[in-house]
Amino acid sequence: MKRKAAAFLLICVMALSFASPAVAATVPTVAAEPINAATEQEITPFFEETRNYFRIYGGVLQFRVWGITSARWLTPWTNV
Repeated sequence: MKRKAAAFLLICVMALSFASPAVAATVPTVAAEPINAATEQEITPFFEETRNYFRIYGGVLQFRVWGITSARWLTPWTNV
C-alpha cells in the first residue's frame, strides 16, 4: 500500500510541476536600421572610369589604360 501511495504522490508532484506556467525570458527588441543608408558625409563607391591612350612605338601601335577615378595607370603599354 505504501508503494501505491508513494507512486501516486510522485505522479501528483510531477503533474503539478508540469502544469505550472513557465516564465519566458523577455528579449528587448532593437529597431532595425537600414544597411545602405548613405548620408552626405559618406563616400559611395562607383565603378572605375577609364580612358585609353594610344601611341606608335617602334612602328607598332600600342595602347594603355588610365584610371580616371584612381588617377593611375591600370595597364602597361600593350601592342594592338
